[in-house]
Amino acid sequence: MGIAAFQSGDRFIIVVDNAEPMDTSALRGDGLFSTLSVKTLPDATLIQVRLPDTRRLYLSQQAEGWVLGDKPPPGDHYDDRRVINPQYTDSGILYPMRRSGRVLSIADPASGDRLLVGTSILDDGGILSLRNGDGYDVWPTSEGVVIAAHSPRIDLKPVPSGILLTQDGKGFLDHGEAAYANDVDLKWLGLQNLPLDALTRRYHAALLAAADSDPFHRFTQRLKAAKAAFSLGAFVETRGILTVALQDDPEEAALPDVRFLLGAAELLCGDMDGASMLNGPWPASQKRATQLWQGLYLAATGENDAAAAQLLARDFARLKSYPAPVRDVLLPIASEEIARYGTPDDLAALDDLPSGPAYQLATAFRQMRSGKRDLAYAAFQKLADSRDPQVAEKALEQKTAIELADGRIKPDAAAELFETMIPDARLAGREAKLRLMQADAYMQTQRWSDALQAIDAARLHPDTSSKDMVAPLLSQALTGLADSIPPASDKKGLLHDTAMLKVHLPDLPPGARKGNILVSYGRMLLALGLPDDAAQAFSDAIPMLTAPDLRALAGAALAETDIERRLPQEAAQALTITDDPSLPDDIKTTRQVLTARIALATGDQAKALTLLRNSANTSALDLTARVHEQKGEWAAAASDVRKMAADLLPPTGPLTDSQQILALRLASDASQAADQTLLGWVADRVGDRMPDGDRGRMFRLMTKSPDGGADTSPAAAPL
Repeated sequence: MGIAAFQSGDRFIIVVDNAEPMDTSALRGDGLFSTLSVKTLPDATLIQVRLPDTRRLYLSQQAEGWVLGDKPPPGDHYDDRRVINPQYTDSGILYPMRRSGRVLSIADPASGDRLLVGTSILDDGGILSLRNGDGYDVWPTSEGVVIAAHSPRIDLKPVPSGILLTQDGKGFLDHGEAAYANDVDLKWLGLQNLPLDALTRRYHAALLAAADSDPFHRFTQRLKAAKAAFSLGAFVETRGILTVALQDDPEEAALPDVRFLLGAAELLCGDMDGASMLNGPWPASQKRATQLWQGLYLAATGENDAAAAQLLARDFARLKSYPAPVRDVLLPIASEEIARYGTPDDLAALDDLPSGPAYQLATAFRQMRSGKRDLAYAAFQKLADSRDPQVAEKALEQKTAIELADGRIKPDAAAELFETMIPDARLAGREAKLRLMQADAYMQTQRWSDALQAIDAARLHPDTSSKDMVAPLLSQALTGLADSIPPASDKKGLLHDTAMLKVHLPDLPPGARKGNILVSYGRMLLALGLPDDAAQAFSDAIPMLTAPDLRALAGAALAETDIERRLPQEAAQALTITDDPSLPDDIKTTRQVLTARIALATGDQAKALTLLRNSANTSALDLTARVHEQKGEWAAAASDVRKMAADLLPPTGPLTDSQQILALRLASDASQAADQTLLGWVADRVGDRMPDGDRGRMFRLMTKSPDGGADTSPAAAPL
């Protein structure tokens, strides 16, 4: 069965479109529902509850049936439920419903007026506020449609898509007020769904009335002119009229309708700061009516695309009844937002779109979201040649993005294609988004600097909907750049990457990711010979790092830098504040070596040797060997260097520069220790792989032993 519900006077009335006897014996006491009464008519049932005050009743359809309560239903956002948004059609004014019930003619129990009541079988909501038509009034309802018909020509009938209001059984045009289901559209924005020539005449008449008005009526007339301009799609003129009016009468800016109209005009003029007032707050009674425009604002700013799509889908039908100049601007925007970001339920709002490239683009996005990838690709490919430059640019973007994702083109080729689209994207106001797509393509080929340049270009041409995309892409690009430090020999590349990091680091919010990038940045500064700047980078990084191992590594880097700066106390402090008992053994060993280096820096060789005793770590062996060399303990030094050489000198293949120096060092220490066995070992290990020149001649001289012993001439002195 279908029902309708509305309030008349102090009565809340539910109309059921069947004669349904009901047992009310369970309603006892003196509570609100003790006044409930049921009246059975031949083809309907009337349920009435008298309201003693301003309390509100809530009607909802739940699993067990229709429920009437004095509190919102649990777990349900009652104020966000469906509402009925009437639409002009050739057949009449349609009140859309998923499944309409019967239409009944009753006398209003409170006023006696003749009412035409259109019932709903599903919970489709009601009309938000009173509307006045030609010969009839549309009453606010909680469910269904209630028409107070003052003319016998007015009729209401059920149709498959809802309830249809006709005059003499046909479609008709009235003065444009009854088609709007809320005060925001009708009173605040002053919309009237009239032909373009009628809208133009209305605007010119309003301008003349404003110009001829006396001071007392001046603001009222100017406001009417601004609303007339808005319906005509003259949004700049709307803003201009309101701006001048508020300069003369600034106190009027506190009125909700004035603020809302100004916010809507600012939105459609592209001023997002001025449009921010659309986000509220607004009177609670108008919350449901203002949500459509909040969705338009969120879509324009990109602050919350999912919420924007949901709000727009919920009241999408309202846009279809807007005056053509306003509808033609807003409907494509809403369609694309829903298609790109809406849930499967939201996408159902796009079932009946007009024709035209902008709506074909939305349909292609919907196909993409629905898994119809081939159909979407074909549509984007076709729309890329559209005469509408904005549609063509967006379609070409998506076509290229699909080809990149599917491996049809390589990322570097996609980046070059995006570059060719920049002029059209700039004209369409989408350069920022396109630059960010280009940055993503660059990052797929690890061209981090190119990606950062693309991100910088995007920020020079900001489009509000791309702001949320910048931070994650910037963070990703800086991380990639920091993780690919050029070798110290590549001074030019190292200097370039260091400068890129320095410029962009202030744009990153504090956090672990920025901390890690700062550590890499510090290492690059060290490689450039800037230990003071490196120390500052490491110091800034440590408070941002929470993982014990990452903090420890940053602390070790700072300590090593402080040792280089000859600040052993600061180095010790850096290790202390980043210590943690849960650190892995390799990190503990590294920090132990640093502690020993700090001890050496303060002249405590004994402590250093104690810390490194029995350590097989290469750095530890190098340090203890140097201590022994300084003390002239050549046998101990040679033993430590021998352990290093066993790990670092390969038995075959060419020797690197550092390996040659290690072999020469071992030969020198063994020569001083007169260790002929060790000299023989290193000579065999190196063979003829030492290059000609001073280093090679020195090595051969120290390891040469014609009589089987080491050469102990002055030429074999330690290096």
